[in-house]
Amino acid sequence: MNANTDIVVVGAGAMGGLFGSILKESELDVVLYDTNQEHVGAIITEGLKIEGYGGDRTVTIDATTDPMKVRSANLLLFQCKGYGTRNAAHAVRHMVHKDSVCISFQNGLGNEEVIGKELGTEYVLGGVTTMAAMCLGPGRIRDFSRVPSYIGELKGGASKRVSAIAEKLTNTGLQTHASEDINYDIWKKLLGNISQSAISGLTNLTGAAINNIPELRAVSLQCMEEALAVAEACHVGLDRNEVLRGMEMIAKPGGTGDNKSSLCVDLLNERPTEVEFIYGTVIDLGKEKGVDTSFLEVLHHLVKGVESRHLAARETG
Repeated sequence: MNANTDIVVVGAGAMGGLFGSILKESELDVVLYDTNQEHVGAIITEGLKIEGYGGDRTVTIDATTDPMKVRSANLLLFQCKGYGTRNAAHAVRHMVHKDSVCISFQNGLGNEEVIGKELGTEYVLGGVTTMAAMCLGPGRIRDFSRVPSYIGELKGGASKRVSAIAEKLTNTGLQTHASEDINYDIWKKLLGNISQSAISGLTNLTGAAINNIPELRAVSLQCMEEALAVAEACHVGLDRNEVLRGMEMIAKPGGTGDNKSSLCVDLLNERPTEVEFIYGTVIDLGKEKGVDTSFLEVLHHLVKGVESRHLAARETG
């Protein structure tokens, strides 16, 4: 492992592992950083085992639970859970030098602001991906498909660094577009996520299955409409038909639609979820702007109820 590395993936779960493996297979200098000792240990001793799209394979890649083993990094990809962003950013702050760039490819709203507070907003870009992956066990992930990702300056507009990084990632097989309005793209993904994430978690169903059940599809669409109204109140000019097309794409069978939401996987494994970053932030904005978010609030409260049950079980166990 090089002390001065090119790319550090901060959060080596399903998506972080997938991104890191694709970059490594293109012979880039990549290190995975994660606090899960069992997962990282399996990657170190046996390689990262990937199943599904592209064929079963094992990728030999550097991984660590000790961020101090990396002295500096040019590109830091944040793919940890939203509730862990602050601690993760604090742990890697010594890696950031004057030319470093940090990109959040995380779910929900607010991660970029958290990273910026810890590391400096000038180092942070926004990112969006609808790639899908799932952890199958320590050192094992399932790859579902290849779809485009987007990165951009948080203030909007074009920049040389965004274009250069997008080209670099695209050349590795991670198709990445330079966005001149990444806030728009983040909200667009959020609406797709918010329409199905909690429903998947509470029903243990995939996106495709949710779409095929009329009652659940109706709830999904109502959640989208509420979130869209909040976006409009925040002056994010989303196109409703474009959002609907995005929802259809992520729920399409044979690809990402065959995947359960990450929130669902977290609940199944009795872990904390990103419900606050996906639903809580939108609900708070809705209250601030006077927009009704009744459906979103019900789903948020139900997920919090399941989380509290798991917490109580851990405390008594």
